[in-house]
Amino acid sequence: MTTDRANEIGTLSPKSRLVQALSLGGRVPELKKEERMLYLGELKERVIRKLSKKQVANPSIFPEIKEALKDKRTIKMLINGDLSYKFTDKYIKLAKEVGKPFTIIHNSELKGDTGLAVISDQAIDITNIDI
Repeated sequence: MTTDRANEIGTLSPKSRLVQALSLGGRVPELKKEERMLYLGELKERVIRKLSKKQVANPSIFPEIKEALKDKRTIKMLINGDLSYKFTDKYIKLAKEVGKPFTIIHNSELKGDTGLAVISDQAIDITNIDI
């Protein structure tokens, strides 16, 4: 798609999202892609807690992750697929234990150091998601 076409879509009179998506060739524009690549494909506002890759490699389970997985707002846990199973296994077992689904994310476009994130399905007001 040309830049002119993308700019034109931004100046369309109010249309439904469906019509705008169709004018993009059936693709829905991705919002905040750079931000999503920092948080394993999710928006920061939906992250309850996160660990760095180095923290996931720590032999101990962080109690904050266990608490976050038990939070009623939690819908899933995401794990960076670049990490070895020997580091992520303990968190996979924990997610199963508390009955939360998990997904291992394999995406070469990921940026930053996020190794694991506990996710809500809505925007939440947590100022410090890092442990």
